[in-house]
Amino acid sequence: MNILIANDGPTAFYYIRLGLARAFNACGHNVIMWDIRQEPPLDMFDTVKPDIFIGQTYNMTRSLVQAIKENPQTKVIMKAGDWGPLADEIDTAVYPILKASDQEIKTVLDLHEETGKPDYVHIHYHPDYIEGTHGYWQDHGVPTESILNAADIFDYTIGSVKKEFYTDLAFVGGYWGYKAQTFDKWLLPLCGKYKIKIFGNQPWPIPEYCGFIPNEMIKDVFASALICPNLSEPHSQVYGFDVIERPFKLLSSGAFVISDYVEGLEKLFPNGEIQFAKTPAEFKDLVDHYLQNPDQRHDLRAAGYAAVLQSHTYFHRVIQIFDSLRLPKQAQQAAVAWNQLRNK
Repeated sequence: MNILIANDGPTAFYYIRLGLARAFNACGHNVIMWDIRQEPPLDMFDTVKPDIFIGQTYNMTRSLVQAIKENPQTKVIMKAGDWGPLADEIDTAVYPILKASDQEIKTVLDLHEETGKPDYVHIHYHPDYIEGTHGYWQDHGVPTESILNAADIFDYTIGSVKKEFYTDLAFVGGYWGYKAQTFDKWLLPLCGKYKIKIFGNQPWPIPEYCGFIPNEMIKDVFASALICPNLSEPHSQVYGFDVIERPFKLLSSGAFVISDYVEGLEKLFPNGEIQFAKTPAEFKDLVDHYLQNPDQRHDLRAAGYAAVLQSHTYFHRVIQIFDSLRLPKQAQQAAVAWNQLRNK
């Protein structure tokens, strides 16, 4: 099948889309990552003739709407902004989640009424919260699904322990305003008290910042650290629905993970595969405990790795997409491809 995936820039979402693209490709499909800033929609659809288009409702244009209308055979799924009763309660001045705009809503509803597209909209939140965050889409007849983030096993499967990366705690990620609200409370107070290495494409205001690191080396950083923190944005801690990609990458790399508490994440890993702290003080206590009791890390690390490979790779998300689009043959082929790759 020809699968066209829309990408709108070098953000964290790019790596999520890349993880999906790699899994689709490994299952034998032709995947095009389309930079929507470079090529017009009608040209891309004419060139690729996609069987499946994966896009975003919040960057739809009249040209894209026209391309979808002119290709009724194309199955369309789109990531959608929040539009539901829980989203209504959230003050975006405090928690800048991506709420659907009035124009976005009108464009999608008009398109769906005329064409039945998108086949469904989706979001990466835990499925238990979809009614609250995206329920209005469903109320207006647009099917809505949870497609969680996952592990890209081509970049993040069992890193190698390397002396140059050996440390108590390791973290890879950028430091910027909203996320820094968590980092400043949870991670920075530990600097100077433990051996910590931090990498990222944005500078951190601490000497533990080690600069940029090539993507192919990140899994070795994770595997070489005694503990890898998973830290979320403030709204994830408060509302619990937004599960970021980092914990999946950490666990599939062979890391031992201590995380801030996110209710949706705990629902995915309820058996201790990730250790959760509800406050920065609890976080430090867990760090101390597991540094002093290294034997307790081994089984939890192994359990986390097994849980991700069982349910949370991008192959699993590809299977879900095919199932939800009523393409059972392709879903089965994807399951076979994943089992063959896993057993190599």
